[in-house]
Amino acid sequence: MAADSHSALTGLGARVHLFVAPEHRGAFTVLFRDVLACEAIERDFGLPFPILLVKFPDGSAFSVEFSDVAPSGPSGELTDATAFRGAWIEFRTADVPGAQERLREAGVPEFTHPGSPHAYFSAPGGQIFRLLDVGYQGP
Repeated sequence: MAADSHSALTGLGARVHLFVAPEHRGAFTVLFRDVLACEAIERDFGLPFPILLVKFPDGSAFSVEFSDVAPSGPSGELTDATAFRGAWIEFRTADVPGAQERLREAGVPEFTHPGSPHAYFSAPGGQIFRLLDVGYQGP
């Protein structure tokens, strides 16, 4: 079905909500707060762990709920075949090589996907993401 002016949806919101196993809470926070220098704020909503809100300069954000029902993440070597099979996220940056270098220096697992020229990374807990230039326009 082709998109038209009658579509029930108009686009994606500026927020994503993830579930990550509690044992990855510290490493996940360090990755986004310290390695990637994002604003990371904990918000207490009365859950067993505070919600982590990761904010970006353009006003978008994602939130993380640390929950025992979240997958524990991959075990063993990370490859395309063993990567988390849920939503994969794209983050935009004005310095893809620099951000990728920070991830590599921090030891964040990396792999390639046969259908893409991009490098993919796995956050603590298994969430998969890639980095794109702010000007990237592609499929």
